Amino acid sequence: MAEQVDVKLKTYHWTNQIQSYEKLVHDEESKLNVDQGIKLGWIEGVLNPCLLSIWGVMLFLRMPWIVGQAGIFDSILIIFISLVIIVITTFSLSAISTNGRVKGGGLYFIISRSIGPEFGASIGILLALANTILVALNTIGFCLSLKSLLHTFDIYAMDSNFIFILTGFIAILIMGVLCGVGMDDEAKIQNMLLVFIVGAIFDVLIGSFIGPTNDAAIASGFTGFSMKTFKENWYSHYTEDQSFFTIFAVFFPSVTGIQAGANISGDLKDPSSAIPKGTLLSILITITSYVVLVVVPGAVQLREASGNPNEILNEFYLNCSFRNCTQGLYNNENLMQTISLWPYLIYLGCFAATLSTALTALIAVPKILQRMGQDDIYPFLKYLAKGYGKSNEPYRAHILAIVISSIFLLIGELNAIASFISTIYLCAYALLNLCTFHVAHFQPLGWRPSYKFYNKWLSLAGAIICFLVMVFIDKQMSVIVGCVIWILYTIAAGKKDDINWGSSRQIQQIKTVIKNVYMADTIQQHVKNYVPNVMVLSGDPESRKELVYFAHIITKNNGLQMCVNVVKDPLIHKPKKVLLEKGVNWLNQAGIKSLYNVLDNIDLDIGVHIINSCGHGILKPNIILLGYKHGWFNCTDYDIQTYLNILNLSNMDGIASIIVRLPMTDTTIESEDIKLAKNTETQFYENEKVNSTSLINEEEKYKAKEFDCSVKMHDTQFSFLSKRNNGTVDVWWLFDDGGLALIIAHIFKSCDVWKKCKFRIFGVTDQLINVDTEKNKLKQLLSMYRFQFDFIDVVLAKRTSLKTMANFTTLWNQQFINQESQQQDEEKYNKQTVIDTLYVKDLLETYSMQSDLIIISSSKTTEKLDQIHMYWMEVITRGLPPCILIHGNTIQTVTASA
Repeated sequence: MAEQVDVKLKTYHWTNQIQSYEKLVHDEESKLNVDQGIKLGWIEGVLNPCLLSIWGVMLFLRMPWIVGQAGIFDSILIIFISLVIIVITTFSLSAISTNGRVKGGGLYFIISRSIGPEFGASIGILLALANTILVALNTIGFCLSLKSLLHTFDIYAMDSNFIFILTGFIAILIMGVLCGVGMDDEAKIQNMLLVFIVGAIFDVLIGSFIGPTNDAAIASGFTGFSMKTFKENWYSHYTEDQSFFTIFAVFFPSVTGIQAGANISGDLKDPSSAIPKGTLLSILITITSYVVLVVVPGAVQLREASGNPNEILNEFYLNCSFRNCTQGLYNNENLMQTISLWPYLIYLGCFAATLSTALTALIAVPKILQRMGQDDIYPFLKYLAKGYGKSNEPYRAHILAIVISSIFLLIGELNAIASFISTIYLCAYALLNLCTFHVAHFQPLGWRPSYKFYNKWLSLAGAIICFLVMVFIDKQMSVIVGCVIWILYTIAAGKKDDINWGSSRQIQQIKTVIKNVYMADTIQQHVKNYVPNVMVLSGDPESRKELVYFAHIITKNNGLQMCVNVVKDPLIHKPKKVLLEKGVNWLNQAGIKSLYNVLDNIDLDIGVHIINSCGHGILKPNIILLGYKHGWFNCTDYDIQTYLNILNLSNMDGIASIIVRLPMTDTTIESEDIKLAKNTETQFYENEKVNSTSLINEEEKYKAKEFDCSVKMHDTQFSFLSKRNNGTVDVWWLFDDGGLALIIAHIFKSCDVWKKCKFRIFGVTDQLINVDTEKNKLKQLLSMYRFQFDFIDVVLAKRTSLKTMANFTTLWNQQFINQESQQQDEEKYNKQTVIDTLYVKDLLETYSMQSDLIIISSSKTTEKLDQIHMYWMEVITRGLPPCILIHGNTIQTVTASA
C-alpha cells in the first residue's frame, strides 16, 4: 500500500506541472495588447486602405500628362519598374510581417525589430515625414479639382492663393478630426470613397469607348479609339525639362500605398495573414487600372490641341507649333473629365482618390510617431507616445501631423513634392528589402515566416534597384536623404545598448563571433603578432578600478581582457545575475572593453584553473593579472597557499602572472586593523632582537596597513586614471621574461595617460668590468627590437644591505619560530635562494624611489613557489612607488626579425 501511495503522489506531482496552452496563448497576447481597441479584417484593414492609398492624386490629375510626356511605351515601362519594386517589396514586407505578431508602427516597427533600432528609427522619421508630405500632395490635388469644378459654375474664388491654401488647411483639419474619431467611422468613409473611385474609372472607359459627342471635345484632341492616335502616342516626347526618371519620380508616389495596411498593423485582427493577402491583391487591381488608364487616354487623346471648335473644319486646331495650345495630354488637367461620360463623376472620383490617400496617410503618421515615442529612441518623440480612449488614439501625434502637412501645403507644387516623396519611399523600400535579405541570409532560429513566397536574393535585388532608381531620379536629394538617415542613425545608436529587439544584426554578430571562435585553434601564433590576453582577478570590477584600468591599458586595441569574479560561497541564479549585470554595466559605463564572468561555489585557484583551461588557441589567456595580497602575514596558511597556487599555475602553464602593488591610503583599513598590524610587526622585530625602531617608522611612513586577507585592490592616492604631463616610469629588465616587460612599457608609452612621461630602463650586472659592455649591448638589443627609451643604464649589483636583510629575516623567522626544526631545515635552501636576489630592493630604493611606476621582471624558478616568495615580494616592494611584478612568462613577445 505504501508503495502505491508513493506512486500516486509522484504521478500527481508530475501532472500538476503540465503547462496550460491556454495560459501560454493568453500570455503572448497580453504582450502584444491584442485585446485593446477595435480590430479590422484583411479587406477593411489592408485591401481597402491600400487601394485608396495607391489610387491617389496622380490617378486623374497627372496620368494624362505622364502619357503625353513618356508616351504609352515608356509609361507602361515606368509602371512595370514600379510594379517590380513594389512586388518585391511586398514579398519582403509579407515575409517579415508574418514572422511573428506585428504591433502598431507599420514599416518602422518591422524594420526596427528586424535590423535594429538605428535603421528602424531613422527610416521611421523619414516615413512619417513622407506621409505628412503625401497628405499635403493629395490635399493640393483635391484643391485643384475643386477649383476646376467651381470654374464650371463660373466661380473663381479659389484662383486666390490665400483661398486656395485656406481651403486645403480646412480639408486637412477635417480629415485629421475624422482620423481621430476612430477606426469604425473612418473605415465606413473609406468604403464610400472607394465606390466613387471605381465608378470614375469605369466612367473614363465608357466615355472613351463612346468617343467625342460634341465639337468642343473634338477640338480638345479627343479622337475616340484610333490606331493612328495610339501610334502617335506610343513613343515618348519629353519637353526640355523632363526625362524618363523625372516622370518616374512624379508617378512613383502613386504606388507607395502598399504599406497602408502595415502602417495600421496594430489595428488588424491578424496582421500576419492580412498584410500579404490584402497588399498583393491591391497591387494586382491598381496596377491593372493604371495600365488601362495609360493605354485608353493614349489611344483616344492627342498630345496637343487648341480646343477651338471653329478650327475643326480645316483641322487647324491640331497646329500648335507656333502657339500655346491649352488642350491635349500635355496641358489639360481636366482631360479625364473630357473623355468621360459623366464629367462630374470624375470630380467625385478625384475627390475620393485624393482625400482617401490623405486620410490613410494621416492615420499612419500618428501611429508611427506614437510607436517611436513609446520605444523612446528619440527623446523628443516621447511626448507623442500617450494614447487616449479605448483605441489608444495618439491625439498629440495627430495634431503634429496636421501641422506639418499644413506647412508643406504652402509649397503648392505637385511635381516638386512628388519627386521628394519618391526619393524617401525608394530609400525606405530599399532598407526594407535589405532587412529581409539580412535576416533571411543569417537565418536565426526565430526566422520562421508563415509567408513562403519570397527569396532573399530577390529582396537584395529589390534593394539595389531601389537605390539605383533613387540616385537616377535626383542625385542631390539622394545625398540629402542619405545624410539625414546617417544623422538619425547616429542619434539612435546612442540608445542601442539599452534596447534589445532580437534584430538580425544581433544574430549576424553572434554567428560571426562563433565562426571566428572556431578559428581560434587553427590560427598559427607568431611572435610578431603577439597579443596580450589578460585574465584579471578583479572580483567586482568597481572594487579594483586600478587593476581593471591597468588591464585595459594593456589590452586596448591589442588583446582580450576578461575580468573574473570568483565567489567561494554558492549563489542562486538571481543574485548571481545581479552581480554579473552590475559588473558589466560598470565596465560599459567606464568605457572598458572587457568580458566579465562570475564563478561561485569554488576556490579562487581552482576557478582560475578552470577558466584558463577553457581558453582556446589565440583566445587562451597568456597573462594572469592580480593585485598584491595585502596583509598576507596575518592570513591563514590556506589563504596564502590559494594565492600562491595561482602563481604556480601560471608557472606550470608557461604564462605570465603580473602582480600590481599600489601604496595604501589613510582610509583603507579601520584603525583597529592598523594598530593590530603595527603591533604584529613590532612583535616580529622584537623576537628577532633587531633594532625595529627604524622599521616601525618606515611602516608609519608608508602606511603598512596591509591586513586585508583578500586580494582586494584598495582606492589609492595613485591612480592609473590620471593623465600625466611629466613623470618617470622605470623598467627593471633583470631576468628573461620573453620581453614582456618591454612590451608593457611600450604599450604604456603609447597610451595617452603615460606617453608624456620619461621612460627609463635598467639592467644589472654583477661585475664592474661588464657594466659598459652590457650597457652597449642593451642599447644594441633595444635598437634591434625597435624600442625607444629616454634613458638606458646597466648598474652594478651589490650585496644586500643589512636593513633589507633584517626586514626579510624578521618576517621569515617569525613564521617558522614555533615549527619543528625539521621543517626549518627544509626551508633553509629556499630561503637562501631568495636572499640572493634581495639586492634588487636596494637598487630600487637607490634609483627609483621618486618614480611614478616601476616595472620589474622577476627570476624564473622550477620549484613551486611557497610562502618565502611572499616574504621576498613584501620586502622588495614595501615602501616603493606603484610596482608591477612580472612572473613566469615563457612566451616570446619580441623579435628583431622582419
